[in-house]
Amino acid sequence: MKRIFNYASLLAAAVMLVSCSGNIDPEQENNDPDNPNTENTDPTPSGPKVLKVSSDRNLIQTFDGDYATLTVTLGDEVLTEGVEFYDGDNNPIAIPGYKFATEVPGEHQIWASYGTYMSETIIIKAINTKIPVTPEDPQPSSTDFKVRALVTEFTTTGCSWCPSMKTVLHGVLENENTADMVVMTACHSSLVNSKKDPAYIKTGYEDFSGMTGMPYVFCDMYYGFGYYTTLTSSDVTEVFGELCAAKEGKAAGLAVTSSMKDGQLVIKATVKAAETGNYRIGAFLLEDGIYGQQTSATEDWMHNHDDVIRYIDSQYYTNSGKEQFYGHSVGNVDEGKTADYVFVWDLEKIWDAGALAGEQYGGCAWNPFVEENLHIAVFASTVGVDEKGNQYYYVSNVVDCPIGSDVPYEYSK
Repeated sequence: MKRIFNYASLLAAAVMLVSCSGNIDPEQENNDPDNPNTENTDPTPSGPKVLKVSSDRNLIQTFDGDYATLTVTLGDEVLTEGVEFYDGDNNPIAIPGYKFATEVPGEHQIWASYGTYMSETIIIKAINTKIPVTPEDPQPSSTDFKVRALVTEFTTTGCSWCPSMKTVLHGVLENENTADMVVMTACHSSLVNSKKDPAYIKTGYEDFSGMTGMPYVFCDMYYGFGYYTTLTSSDVTEVFGELCAAKEGKAAGLAVTSSMKDGQLVIKATVKAAETGNYRIGAFLLEDGIYGQQTSATEDWMHNHDDVIRYIDSQYYTNSGKEQFYGHSVGNVDEGKTADYVFVWDLEKIWDAGALAGEQYGGCAWNPFVEENLHIAVFASTVGVDEKGNQYYYVSNVVDCPIGSDVPYEYSK
C-alpha cells in the first residue's frame, strides 16, 4: 500500500496529516499471548531450535464433539510423537491425536514438552454457546472486495472545539456514497473542562493513535488529522476517498456473524486475503443514542452521540511493553484463503467494568445498554510498505455488523 495523499493540496486546505503509530516494532511479531496461531514471520530463523505448540482454533464448543487440532514443531520439524502436554498448573494432560476437546467452559492453558525442550503456553477458550457459522461466500473465486476505511473521531462532551469537527464530519456523512467508504467510531477517552461524559471510556487507544489534542480523527490506524478553521467537508471527503483508493485490489474481505445468548455475545470473523500476508483481526463494540450535553454545540443533534466505542478487543503488547491495537494475529494467509478469529464477550461484565471506570475517571457512570443500539466494527489489519520501503501496519478493511446478524463478504462488483 502506498501513501498517495496530495500533501500540497491538503496543507493548503489547512489539514494536517500525520503518520501515527504505524511502523512495525521488530519485537511485535510472535508476541500475541491471546492467540495461539501467531507465527514468526522471519523466513531465515537463527539460533537454537525452539519448541512451539499452535492450534488451528482459538475457540471451541464444549459439545457436539468439537475440538481444536494442535501442531507441535521443533524448529522446522513437525513432531508427531514423544510430545507431552501440560495445563496451566503444570499437570500432565492427555490430548489423543493432538485433538483438544473439553466439556469444561473457560480458558484452557496448554504447553508442551519434548525431551529437554518446553514450549510457551497457548490459550484455547471453550464455551457452552454454539459458535456461529461463517456466511456463505457469494463469489468464492473473487478477491475484489468492497473497500472501507476505519475512522475514529476522538472527542468528548466538554470539548469546545469538537463541534467544529462534528459539523465537518456530519457534512461528509450526509453523502451516502462517502458514508459507505467508512465505518465511523467515536472514542470519548479524554476529559476537557472537567465535564462529565456519559460516553467516557478508559483506554490507551488515544496514546496509540498519536493524539495530542482534540478534536482528532484517526484513519485506518495510520493517518490522523486535527481541526483547523479552513477545514471543509470536501477536504475530509478527499482524504477518505484516497484512503480507500490506495487499498483497492489489495484490501482483504471480511465475513462476520454474531449470536447473543444470555448476555454472551459470540462473534466469528473470517478474513479472506486478496494478497498473501500476515493478518490480524480486531473488533470494537459500539453504541448509538447516548445523550450528553455537548459544550459549544451549534445544533441539537450534537448532544446525541452515535458509534461510541464501549469496548475494544484488539490489544496486545510487544516485548518492549508497547500496547498495540492492530488486532489478534491469525498468522499468514495465502491469497484467496481464509482465517478465523472468534470473540466471546460477556456484555454484563463489559458494562459493569465500563460503568465503574466511567464513574471513577469520567465522573459519570454508563446507562444500561440497549441491545438494539449496539453494533460491532470488525477490522482486519496487515503489513504495508510505503514509498521509502518502510513497513507498517494498517487496517486493510472493516465492516459494521449489527448484534445477532451476519455480514457476508462484500465485493466491489
